[in-house]
Amino acid sequence: MFDIVGKRFWFFLISGVVVLAGVVSLATFGLKAGIEFSSGSMMTVGFEQEVDQGELKEGLASLGYANVIIQRTGEGDFLIRLPELGSEAKTELETGLTARWGALEVREFEDVSEMVATETTRNEAIAVAITAIGILIYIT
Repeated sequence: MFDIVGKRFWFFLISGVVVLAGVVSLATFGLKAGIEFSSGSMMTVGFEQEVDQGELKEGLASLGYANVIIQRTGEGDFLIRLPELGSEAKTELETGLTARWGALEVREFEDVSEMVATETTRNEAIAVAITAIGILIYIT
């Protein structure tokens, strides 16, 4: 039979090391907030011709969008995270991309304003705090 209670010090030590590594990692690398919490626009774009991700990043930089995040989806489309775009800026961006790479299809477009992102972040923080208090009350 395995003596778990007798070796509790080692189990506490291992748990503490794992928790400490997680806290250090979180403090060092942080969390990258999605557009729901930081505001901005996200569009999924598919091109008729083959487009390289590096070329797309350069093309967006030439259109005035240097700080964008581009990810390739499983279907071969591109997920582009941009600063908040209005309808006119979105149309201008689509026109610029079409002029450079030909026909494209915007499969999805999401736009989250600063006010909505702030409200969502506040509500999320309240929900996490209430949940943590509820768990502590349950454990007690």
